[in-house]
Amino acid sequence: MTDPNFPTGSTGLIAVDKVGNRILFLHPETLAVETVLEGFAPRVHELAVSADRATAYVPVYGDGRHGDNPHPGQSIAVIDLAERRHAGELSVAPFLAPHGIRWGAGGRLLCVCENSGIVLEIDPRTGAHGRVFDVGSTNAHRIEVLPDGSRLYVENEEDPFASVVDLRTGRRLADIPAPNGLAGLGLSPDGRRLVMVDAKRPELLVVDTARDAVVGTVRLSGHRQAAQIARYAPDGRHLVVTSHDEGLGTILGADLDTQRTVPLGREPMDVAFHPDGRTALVGNQGDGTITVLDLEHAAVRLTVAAGAGVEVLAYY
Repeated sequence: MTDPNFPTGSTGLIAVDKVGNRILFLHPETLAVETVLEGFAPRVHELAVSADRATAYVPVYGDGRHGDNPHPGQSIAVIDLAERRHAGELSVAPFLAPHGIRWGAGGRLLCVCENSGIVLEIDPRTGAHGRVFDVGSTNAHRIEVLPDGSRLYVENEEDPFASVVDLRTGRRLADIPAPNGLAGLGLSPDGRRLVMVDAKRPELLVVDTARDAVVGTVRLSGHRQAAQIARYAPDGRHLVVTSHDEGLGTILGADLDTQRTVPLGREPMDVAFHPDGRTALVGNQGDGTITVLDLEHAAVRLTVAAGAGVEVLAYY
């Protein structure tokens, strides 16, 4: 795995059961649930897997949801992947509501703390806090980082812009306009293209990261409502976009000029990519299932039960 922000692998499969507030380990081929970790403070969201595939990091967001999180969390759960155990916590205090999480340069974690309007840099080995980046919004929810670790992108949900931070200088750069607000972000593995998911229309805003400017719009032809999650495959050949409100997924080609829409479960969320390059999994948090997709043929192979409601999952 060259870029830990695009995890895949054949050793195992980890899933964050947000609704059940549990971490699941599934067999990477049969998808049978083999181990369940419980006892987390409410509520586990999002996921980052280390480059050596030894450890996963899961933000503990709080007991609510975006826009209504009355008791925000202040920690990131540390999961030992080999031993399948909850190995400890990283504190984000005094900051609140950790959510979107990605790897930055030098093996450091970057985690948005939504209620505090910042992205926090953390040494995952020691838990020591590094720099704190102001992103100009307390609606910040998801992030992406360029492969060279030079820039950070933040989607700010209801706010009409995405934030951009120069990670070399720590300075916030010019915002990228998003007039309808955003529901998600997806970065291509080569870092050249960022797609921003429009929060009100079934559209993607396409950003050229060389200029940090919107250079086009892609309408999701099979959708009537706005989508949410956009996730590129590690090999860059497919982009999968899911619609939480419609129970749909669209598979786009690398150039974004082909798209095929498939039915998913209720409230589909994030995507995991099998190392075969042909298979993807989607967690359906509204009905406690995982959908198995054939990316080449845009077909649903299988739907399996897993937990109460998986938000995000990854092969490692």
